[in-house]
Amino acid sequence: MNISKNKHITGIILAGGKSSRMGQDKGLKLHQNKPFMQHIIDALSSITKNILIVTSQKEYQKFGYPCFSDIIPDQGPVGGIYTGLSHSETKNNIVLSCDIPFITAEVLVNLINQYDANYDVTTYESTPLVTMYHRSVIKQFLNSIEEKRLSLRKTLSLLKVKHIPIETHLMPFIQNINTHQQYKEAIQWS
Repeated sequence: MNISKNKHITGIILAGGKSSRMGQDKGLKLHQNKPFMQHIIDALSSITKNILIVTSQKEYQKFGYPCFSDIIPDQGPVGGIYTGLSHSETKNNIVLSCDIPFITAEVLVNLINQYDANYDVTTYESTPLVTMYHRSVIKQFLNSIEEKRLSLRKTLSLLKVKHIPIETHLMPFIQNINTHQQYKEAIQWS
């Protein structure tokens, strides 16, 4: 896939979680004086102009990208991905969670370079929330919601998924931060 054709990829950021373990909205937590969300947007904007945020929180409007509430509320990441794909106008979509402030353009370019049209999904081995989805999977996500199969891993098991290994030097950049302790540990290497 040619990265210069960035109009053919949409970046979807999921910011609908309850952030109960962090005690505050993870996407708005500051790292180096910028919200996690801004770090993610900075990485995504290096590869695409098409970015949207799945959230019901009005605070996310300040980032200047379209925000969409879940079409079917309270369905976790499966519902968030369904919502994002529903609002996307591109075949290929990179879905990221709002709790990966260390994400880099290099991680995203590597993901894009691993794209194979024979697969529905291209994802890193250890995390389903740094993933490229073909828009055609939207039907499977709706089926999962209707059948109350809200585990993202179970939904992915029904699709043709290309798992790509994470090179050691990229591992820190896809680390998701769910607690204050994880954040303290992560900033030691950032």
